[in-house]
Amino acid sequence: MRVLHTMIRVGDLDRSIKFYTDVLGMKLLRRKDYPDGKFTLAFVGSGPDTAHAVVELPYNWGPGKYDLGTGFGHLA
Repeated sequence: MRVLHTMIRVGDLDRSIKFYTDVLGMKLLRRKDYPDGKFTLAFVGSGPDTAHAVVELPYNWGPGKYDLGTGFGHLA
């Protein structure tokens, strides 16, 4: 069994990507907008998700804030 990704909801996608890439040294693997669902998904990691566990960063458009502990989504 292998961990595929961890999902953590974010309130500021650009700031979150900057943290994971600049501070933690990960790479932005992909980012896609879903206009019908009004959200964006970004994936960051140390390498391709075919060989490494990555972090999924979903951003729901519009006002949104997560309190400490409410942003965690799941492990896959």
